[in-house]
Amino acid sequence: MTPEPILYTFHKVREQSEQGKAEAWRAFLDFYGPVFLHLLEVHAAIPSREALPLAKKMLAQLTSNNFARLRATPRQSEREFLGDLRGLLLEVALDSDFFQNSQPTEESAFTLEKIGKLLDGLPLLHKEMLVFRLAGYTENTIERLMRVSPRMAEKAFERLAGEYAAARQTEHDRCAWPAAWLRLLKQARASKTEKCTPGQEIVRIHDGQVSWYEKEPVEKHVSACLHCLDAWTGIREAGYWRMAAEPLSASQISELLEAIPVEKGPAKKSFFQRLRS
Repeated sequence: MTPEPILYTFHKVREQSEQGKAEAWRAFLDFYGPVFLHLLEVHAAIPSREALPLAKKMLAQLTSNNFARLRATPRQSEREFLGDLRGLLLEVALDSDFFQNSQPTEESAFTLEKIGKLLDGLPLLHKEMLVFRLAGYTENTIERLMRVSPRMAEKAFERLAGEYAAARQTEHDRCAWPAAWLRLLKQARASKTEKCTPGQEIVRIHDGQVSWYEKEPVEKHVSACLHCLDAWTGIREAGYWRMAAEPLSASQISELLEAIPVEKGPAKKSFFQRLRS
């Protein structure tokens, strides 16, 4: 009798991928590979056809030392999990040959202090939209990401002048200053403190699962903390692309699988070996 196929969910993939199960990793790449390539295309301005080697490097780091980095990722929420992998992926991109020798002239515009001033005084919703604009998203995509019209943040977008004017001129989802932007995001992640909001709490707020009394102090902190604002927007965008990104081809999945130490199944017996057994 042919065994019934396994129905993979986030929790099953999360559990079995730690064990190096090949089919679980195929499901992992089917679920999340498109997210990785899309994030690289936007934030790092690297086309999908050129991004596979970077995704493979990230997967190699994730699975090295008996899957140590994977074991440290969140287990309860898929979007929190993807937000964590997003940070790892973008750091791998920053450390790659694409940017190692780059000295972008815009570097001075992308410091925590200057971006903090750019966002200062805006409502959290407007800050989110401004961050997505700096990341390279068009207004049409921001509307899909946030399910509200970017027109409501038009006054905030007016701040994107001078050094940041290119963010308003893009016609495709692609960052205008990828090296400087990736360095800024790395600095934001490194600025985490004990007061920063856990990713699972951000997911609960996005899902409307907390009261105003619980939500208000968290949103106030996120609005003032670039580390948490990056986590806030990163969880939202990774969750969106989990559902919206185009699936990978079988050949792309097979190529990515090469970077993962999957468990090898038992060798198939030859015809004569089966006769003897």
